[in-house]
Parts: sequence; C-alpha cells; structure tokens
Amino acid sequence: MNPTDDLPQLGSTPVEPAALAERGVTLDELLASLGLQLDPFTDADDLPAEGWRVLRQWDGTSLVGAPDPAHPGMWFAGQGYSETPERGLHLHDEALPLRPSPAERRAGLVMRWPSIVADDDMATDFAVDIVNTGTERWMPNGDGFQAMGTFTRTRDASYSVGYMLSGVPAAEPLDPGDYARVAVTLAREVWHQLEPGTVWLHVHFPELGSHPEPLQVELTRGRIELGRARTPRRDSRGGRSATRRMLTERIAAARTARAARPSLVAIAEVVADAESDAEIVERVAALLGCSDDDASRIYHSPLSHLGPNEHGRMAAEIAQHEATLAELDRAASSG
Repeated sequence: MNPTDDLPQLGSTPVEPAALAERGVTLDELLASLGLQLDPFTDADDLPAEGWRVLRQWDGTSLVGAPDPAHPGMWFAGQGYSETPERGLHLHDEALPLRPSPAERRAGLVMRWPSIVADDDMATDFAVDIVNTGTERWMPNGDGFQAMGTFTRTRDASYSVGYMLSGVPAAEPLDPGDYARVAVTLAREVWHQLEPGTVWLHVHFPELGSHPEPLQVELTRGRIELGRARTPRRDSRGGRSATRRMLTERIAAARTARAARPSLVAIAEVVADAESDAEIVERVAALLGCSDDDASRIYHSPLSHLGPNEHGRMAAEIAQHEATLAELDRAASSG
C-alpha cells in the first residue's frame, strides 16, 4: 500500500496533516531553520510574510507552505534541497488548492476489467472500467483518468511504472452506477520483451492512487507477434533522445507560460499593435527579456495555458518531467 495514500495533497505532492495545523513562522525564520536563502527567481513581496512551515520532507527535499490569507483552502508552496543549498528555496508565486488525500478522492470508485478485455485471448490493447459503486455522484477534484500498465511473471511480483502528467485524460463526474472505460498505457517496448506463458497485467492510476486486481493473461507466440507488429521496436538510443527532446521542450514551454502570466496585459497590447508575427515575437522577447524561442512559445500558446488554473498543474508537470529526465540519464549511464 502506498504510505502517502491517506495524506492530503498540494498539487500532486503529499503533505503531513499535522503540519497543516501548525501556526507557522515568518518566512525569514523558516529560511534560517532550513539554512537556505531565497533563490533569485522568487519575489517575496507577493508572498505571505507569516504562516510558513515545513509540510513534508523526503530524500533531502523540503516542501514548505503557508496558507493564503485572502483565500481559505489555498496555499503558497515551494521546495528547498538540503543537499544542494546553493539552489536556494524556490517559492511559487500563485497559491495551490489543498486537495483531499487520494483515498478520499476515489471514495466510491472501483476499478474493474471489462469482459471484452478479460475474455479476449488475443488482445494486445487493454482497458479498465472505473465504476461509481457509491450512492452519490462522484466529482473529480483536479484528477485525471490515467491508467499505466506493466506485466509481471507472478501475480504478487513487485513492479513500478513510469508516467508523465501532461496529456492526462480529464476525469468526468460519474453518477451512481456509471462508469468510464479507460485505455491502459503500456511501455512501447513491452511486447518485444515478453515470451510465451502466463503473465499478470498490473494497472495503476497515479493520480487516484488506485489499481484493480491484476489480470491473468495467457501469452501465445501468435499474440506476442501481433503485439510486436503493432508496436515496432525503435532504436533505444534514438528513442531516449526523442523522449529527452520532447520533455525538455515541454519543460521549457511550461516554465515560459508561467513566467509570462504577470505580463499578459502588456503581451496583449503587443499582439494588438504589431503588424506581423515576426514583430510580435521580437517585441515579446524584448518585453520579457527572453529568447525568441520562448517568445514564440508564448505567442503560440493557447490562452488557457496562461490561466490561473494551470499554475499547479504545470508546477507538478515540470517536476515530473525533470524526474523522468533523471531516470533517462540513469538508464543511459547503466546501459
């Protein structure tokens, strides 16, 4: 069982309930207790001066936060790293909603294998039904329906899955008895690593912290060859390079959108006044002191990507992408 399953969350990060109930200290006192300075990208003028506390610590990371005095249920938060104090304490300039724990958010939901999947002895694509077995309408709380799958040779074998938060299918309200059928995402190379025999398919819902019972799957040579034909193998080095480029671009786009939000009015004036796309990119770059590539990202971003509801999601997305990049680096060094 996930030890953080019953902990409330800021974004997708678990926090300790006892810390939420603390009175907190001034920002200066918090920095002194952690032995850190604010990083140069944090503007303390837009943040609460008091109420700061450590919300959770793990692997040399300290998640800190303070309640937004103007909006109950919203918290300003940030991270500091004891192993790299030169990075300083970075605080986000927009508040995040405090969400109930994954266990609370998924109350009433049951994950089941549909018979169309369980009974198909040649299936290479899988899906899971999320069923509302409760007596009240289930409402998402910033959740998405993302199902990540992996195979093991025994039912109770340990496993792990990698995932990214971007592009997650949005969860929809479910009335009692309703269900949503969600496709299971498998690693592209998985069919090229399997051999005939009995395996167990495990599925995990990262945001809801839940999973159905593993599904027993009988693999024939024909079924494996069909799976391989549908997912041609890519060169591992080329695949890692492409994934790294994609993640780096997504991180850059998310950071650029967050940095541009305070200047939305000025950016809109540039767009309204300029006579060409090239002029807009040039003037936005000058306005924000950023590169032409970043200015182009801002100009071509959907307006919704610059809205207040995207702040927490993008912060979590950046953190997850950076973690995935680190995993790629480890895989490359060991391979």
